[in-house]
Amino acid sequence: MPQGEPVALLIQGYNYTDDYIESFTVNGQGGGNIFESGPESGGGKSVCCASYTPGTPLPIRLKVRWTSSYCSYTTTNQYGETRERRRPRWSEAEVLLTEPPVAPARALEVHFFPDGHVEAAITPGHSPPRLKLPRDADYNRPGAARPRPPCSAAEMQS
Repeated sequence: MPQGEPVALLIQGYNYTDDYIESFTVNGQGGGNIFESGPESGGGKSVCCASYTPGTPLPIRLKVRWTSSYCSYTTTNQYGETRERRRPRWSEAEVLLTEPPVAPARALEVHFFPDGHVEAAITPGHSPPRLKLPRDADYNRPGAARPRPPCSAAEMQS
């Protein structure tokens, strides 16, 4: 199939996890932050832009990096006062676009699921969320824990 002229796609993130996604990238292009999904929404947000050339052979390999949840560490100041601090934890996934894009190609959707897997699709625009998760009055997922494990040496270096 012949390739067309490159087009700029919105990067549309959907967050179905229990954590706020502070930042994410697709092949190094920034995707912004994404709130958690709730009963009325998929936690989505759009930013500009990812480049796509229509006719690019499938599968298309994407590298998705994101920061969500936190690890914890303690500091002690000169007066002996100890405080717990936190650092965002980075995760990474390789995602394959295997489905032909739905024309007209206007958005690169990235879906973050509760089990840690990530899916992507090129779409004509904002799709409905794939999951709508329950939330309580404080907007927490019923039964979801938010542990902050200690930071590893590698996380403290980043």
